[in-house]
Formats: sequence, C-alpha cells, structure tokens
Amino acid sequence: MAVSDKELIEMFKKGEEKAFEEIVRRYQKKVYNTIYRILGNPEDANDLAQEVFIRVYRKLHLFQGKASFSTWLFTITSNLCRDELRKRQRRLKIRSLSEPIRYKDGEIEQEILDESMTPERISINRELRDEIQAVIDKLPDEQKEAIVLREFQGFSYEEIAEIVGVALGTVKSRISRARRNIREELSNLRSSVSS
Repeated sequence: MAVSDKELIEMFKKGEEKAFEEIVRRYQKKVYNTIYRILGNPEDANDLAQEVFIRVYRKLHLFQGKASFSTWLFTITSNLCRDELRKRQRRLKIRSLSEPIRYKDGEIEQEILDESMTPERISINRELRDEIQAVIDKLPDEQKEAIVLREFQGFSYEEIAEIVGVALGTVKSRISRARRNIREELSNLRSSVSS
C-alpha cells in the first residue's frame, strides 16, 4: 500500500530523509511541467524546480496540514514563478518555446501514441500542441498561471485561489479570460493559415 503525503511528511519530520526523496519523486515532474508551462524555458524550469524542492526541504517542518500538501507545494511553485517573471520583466529577457520539454534526469517526456495514428496525424498533433503552448505563452502572467494550474495540473478553482492567494471569483475570471484568449488566438492562427 502506498504511503500518503501526510505520512511521508511525518516520517520526514522524524528525520527519515528517504521520505523526502519519495516526495520529490512523486511531484518532481508535475512541478517541472508547471514551471515550464509558465516560464517556457527548460533550463529555467529545471533550476526553479530545484529551488522549489530546496524551499520545501527547509520549510516542511512548518507545514501545518491546513491545506493539502500539493496545494502548499504549488503555492511555493507559483510564488517562485511569479518572482522569476518579475525578474524577467526587469531584464526584458526573451524566452524560447522551440525547445523540447526535458527533465532533470535528461529524459524527454514522450507522448503516448495510438498505434493506429499515421505519421501525418502525429505531426499535426505535435504542431497543435506547439501552437497551444505558444498561445499560452502570450497570455498575461495571471491568466497563464491560473490556466496551467487548472488545465495541466488539475487543481480545483478553490485550490487555485488558495495557491495564488486571490478570491475564488478572480480565479474564475482569469481562467475564463484565458480560455477566451486561447480560443481567439487559435482562431486567428487558423484564419491566417487558411488564407
């Protein structure tokens, strides 16, 4: 039977380092993917993911359990992403979205492909995924953060409100605007391709 996050945290608080290793193993890819979707750069995502787990390691003894561990973890992740975006705005750094997603261990996330899919269909799916990522990258930071937490990480509106530190209505509004902006941008892309 799998050990719960709560049990792992208690084990870690009692000095069992292996418990923290299991926490990292469970959440490493989700944290990395969230950061990558927000920042759009694999090296920055890797660095920031490491920083997230360093902070978690240092602060885990303070975790009270008022929210779920994943909510607490993604609050840290979200805050570090916001800090990085503010730094970027000051430096006016341009990021690249053309690079593949890479994990710390060097593995590339592979799509699970339907054996019946043709190479052409696979190519079209990859192009669509890249277009969607490019559109998400154009969103205002608040919308990008909310839509990534909702659609890619599966958090509820309430959890997102807690992670981001805003009212529930604000989260709903940001997600609604993000979805509208994504639809409009994709529609514009389709129009420009067909003309």
